[in-house]
Amino acid sequence: MAQQQLPDIGKTIKQLRSAKNLTLDQLAESSGVSKSMLSQIERNKTNPTVGTLWSLTEALNIDIGDLLGASPKKNDIRDNITVIKSHQTPEIQSADGLCTLRILGPLNLVSKVEWYEVNMEKGGLLNSDPHSKGTQEHLTVLRGSVVISTEDEEKILEAGDTARYNADCQHFIKNNEEWPAQALLIVHTP
Repeated sequence: MAQQQLPDIGKTIKQLRSAKNLTLDQLAESSGVSKSMLSQIERNKTNPTVGTLWSLTEALNIDIGDLLGASPKKNDIRDNITVIKSHQTPEIQSADGLCTLRILGPLNLVSKVEWYEVNMEKGGLLNSDPHSKGTQEHLTVLRGSVVISTEDEEKILEAGDTARYNADCQHFIKNNEEWPAQALLIVHTP
């Protein structure tokens, strides 16, 4: 089955905001997402977390699955195992277009924990504004190597390494190597 095209989240949010006659300030106030972050999202200059997208969709009164292009089907009540096929897994892309994040975590946990498969091409950069106070990220490199940087520290992670760090400050993950990198990223909000 062919891979679906990545949804243009920024364009969709801007269209929905405009259709509801909301300014950036008004949506920022109702969602709790800063005006500067909203502007960056609408211009596809940043990669919003699922938590940020959740806040925006709640403020816009839309379903996050619709925003990400997912269309989950109702499960038979007897099913204990829910399978999300690879082509149904929502994806978001970094502002530079060199990083793809596959959203692996269920949407009902988004306010507490999110997890992603991160695929980074050479030079790919995931630059993140501070998350909520107390938020931590856990990054495990599966293939290649990446640089993780917070406000006061920078580390290089090789395949098999895990970094745990505070994400309530400006931080980034970058692939400085000549080959692609792959990692698992868990975002935990207390």
